Amino acid sequence: MPARKVSSRGGAKPKALARTVERAYISASVRRDLWIAAAGRCEFRGCCKPVDRDFLTKAKCKVGEYAHIIADSPAGPRGAQGDSERLSADPSNLMLACFDCHARIDRDGRSNEFTAEQLRSMKREHEARIQLIYSASGVVESTPLVMSFPVGAHVPVIEVRDIHYAMLTNSNFKLFPTSTAIHIDQSNFHLQDNDPDFWRNAQRALTQQYEQRVLPALTTRGGAAHLTIAGFAPIPMLMKLGTLIGDKTPAAILDLPSEKWLWDTRDTCPEPQYAYDMPASLPREVSAVVSISGKAQHPVGRVVVEFEAMAPGRGIIRKDSHLQQFRTSFNAFLQHLFAAGVRVVHIHPATPLSVSIEIGRMLLPKTFEEVHVWEWQAPDWKPTLRLK
Repeated sequence: MPARKVSSRGGAKPKALARTVERAYISASVRRDLWIAAAGRCEFRGCCKPVDRDFLTKAKCKVGEYAHIIADSPAGPRGAQGDSERLSADPSNLMLACFDCHARIDRDGRSNEFTAEQLRSMKREHEARIQLIYSASGVVESTPLVMSFPVGAHVPVIEVRDIHYAMLTNSNFKLFPTSTAIHIDQSNFHLQDNDPDFWRNAQRALTQQYEQRVLPALTTRGGAAHLTIAGFAPIPMLMKLGTLIGDKTPAAILDLPSEKWLWDTRDTCPEPQYAYDMPASLPREVSAVVSISGKAQHPVGRVVVEFEAMAPGRGIIRKDSHLQQFRTSFNAFLQHLFAAGVRVVHIHPATPLSVSIEIGRMLLPKTFEEVHVWEWQAPDWKPTLRLK
């Protein structure tokens, strides 16, 4: 009786290719060098978990695995006759990985979604980053200070690990986060900023948190501590935070020109330009309109002077150098206000996150007698905080 044919369209699955060689032996010296190059962390892009401890208990142990880029068998993921045997124990063909990422790299055998070049790129990026960290000079330890308050109905979520990553990346690994971050998390504050009681209560909550958590972190180090500040809150609250910190404490201020608090690295990124007209003499009390992230409405009832970006817009501050340029220009504006006889300033801002914090830091105690900040709540400006 002739053999019956089996259709390939039926439920039968093709056999997986069998392993054709013994698993490669990876010597102790190769394993050691790989651990050093990877700094004991998973090399899969976006993971970077430490693999020298248990993920749950944190007990010291080696949970790292050795993942082949080109499988040590031609039948394995990305395997190739000749290359599999030749590269089976070559450190350039091995990635240190956690259990989960190793499974992702090898899942589905030869049908795995990751190519050899993608995995080589991950390995190169990770090991280059580690080398950069090892060789960095002039490194400064910085305490991450994060503040969040609701903005209207929007409840911000700030991940401290994103701040850590931004600190390292933006500074080219010259700023290293301290082991403890300070997160003034008021994202679930019981009032919204359109409630008249919000400002008094929010200011009290922020000041209390500053005195109990931030100030001790500064004074225990003799005032020499460095801060990296990221805030998402109504503009007056960001200014209040800046006022509390002042400009005597060295700080890096982060913003959100794109995702995850990372500065724009493009050479073509446009440089903001600023302008203001200042008469030689002004009344003792004026309104200062600051138009940076948008064109702010002019209030009525007082003399108005305006500091504005030539092309205001969201995301205008895209680099740390942009923020430093703003500081220089706005400081000159404040000095001209004082020289013109101004002693009481009402600030009407349309400003990005970082600029709002910096304005607060620049309001020196001995310059103006009073500084009030207003918030635009259409169709009018509403008084919020007295910063001084």
